[in-house]
Amino acid sequence: AEYVLRLLPRGTHDYAKFIKPAELAHFMRNAGLDLDAVKGMTYNPLTRIYSLNSDTSVNYMVASSRAD
Repeated sequence: AEYVLRLLPRGTHDYAKFIKPAELAHFMRNAGLDLDAVKGMTYNPLTRIYSLNSDTSVNYMVASSRAD
């Protein structure tokens, strides 16, 4: 998005700061939360459509709940 399509300023993304889903799950467990779901997400700028998938390597979202 920032280098090819120039939709974002250069330097917006820093992969070293990317929190992997497994790392987030660890933080959530330590905070007393259960990880209920993880879904990857892609965006197609040509169609302006977001899609959910299993690829969490770039964008993802999670659902969680308080652990009992």
